[in-house]
Amino acid sequence: MTGSEFGLKRTRIAMTFIGLALLSACDIPDGMADVDASIAVEPALESADAMMEPMVVPDMGAPRPERSARRGVVTAGDIDDALNLSAFKKYQSRTAKELDLPRANLLTPIQVQMVGPNGKPAPGVSYSLRASGASDAFHTGYSGVDGRITVFPASLGAGRQHKVELRAFDDGQEVTRQVISAGGWSKVAVPKASGWQPDFLDLVFVFDTTGSMGDELDWLTKEFAGIVRQARRSAPGVSIRYGLVAYRDQGDVYEVQNYGFTDQQRQMQSWLKRLNADGGGDYPEAADKAMQAAVNLDWRRGKGERIIFHIADAPPHKQNALSYIRAAQIAAGQDVQIFGLGASGVGAESEYLMRQASVLSGGRYLFLTDDSGVGNSHAEPNIACYRVTKLKDLLVRVLQSELSGTRREATPSAVIREVGNYKSGVCAQ
Repeated sequence: MTGSEFGLKRTRIAMTFIGLALLSACDIPDGMADVDASIAVEPALESADAMMEPMVVPDMGAPRPERSARRGVVTAGDIDDALNLSAFKKYQSRTAKELDLPRANLLTPIQVQMVGPNGKPAPGVSYSLRASGASDAFHTGYSGVDGRITVFPASLGAGRQHKVELRAFDDGQEVTRQVISAGGWSKVAVPKASGWQPDFLDLVFVFDTTGSMGDELDWLTKEFAGIVRQARRSAPGVSIRYGLVAYRDQGDVYEVQNYGFTDQQRQMQSWLKRLNADGGGDYPEAADKAMQAAVNLDWRRGKGERIIFHIADAPPHKQNALSYIRAAQIAAGQDVQIFGLGASGVGAESEYLMRQASVLSGGRYLFLTDDSGVGNSHAEPNIACYRVTKLKDLLVRVLQSELSGTRREATPSAVIREVGNYKSGVCAQ
């Protein structure tokens, strides 16, 4: 095994641990145009080829023998770019030029915090957004963690709206109507705040299966039952479905394998057991097609959580970078959140594209760090502040935050290292 193969193998092992822990719990620069949101919803994604449809999984032989796996040592940090949008937009503008990659249209963002009559955050409030004078809403959803909403009208095909009308509802009845100006946070009060009690969780893994992926697949398969039990404890009564989209690259046996959804733990475990790691060969991979497949799954509508965890260390091919962003824009329109996870060896291109997908859809960008002393070297992200904790602890907090509607922070004893001036996800000056 060469040094590069060894580094890739260690990267993949860390990536599998991520999947395990998950279930447990601006002005436009000259010459650089933003992504045209009207193109982002073109019919091409809806008429994708057969790889995008849930597949009948062939019998690929007996399950792989399980191997021993080391737990609890991988470390990571995260950034919620929606809470640090000004800094992110500067990073986006600079990096788009440096890497010659497309950027999503984040102009005229609408950022709101819903609060109850006592002034405390009100997650789970049903709302709609309308352009000035429009009879129909261009976006509907529920206020998220700590009652926050971040929407980019241009990326949803509504154009650059400097003011929008927000309407809030309780049991289908309108209770609040307010005009919101773009740029900066606004507070909107509702007469009653009952909290966030989702009816369901649709949780999908978009998982790279190139190269030396055998160890982490074994790890995920072995630990699956236990982490599902822990996830259920953090969200009692919630109906959970699991989805899997595996991908490799052009010229491999497959580019995308779409397994669809299942509410059966054993079915998900069976899919994982039959995955084999192979192929790849060059740095970019078919991440764009995999993300399109995930976005086009039959997500449940209504009062629930829809989450994609994209685990990767490589970007899509450069000519397909725009397709990756378009898929994220469609996810945002469907209230599907994308949480990108940059594994060891992740490059600047991957970080840039994954962070855009996360901020567009209301997710976060997660990344591995060197603090554990395990695996290959991890590049420092272009982020002003973050806290390093064990990866498992971070992912449990992320999932619990989304399911409860209240942001969960690490206890002081759990923080291994802190960079910058971090306060509840915000990088203070």
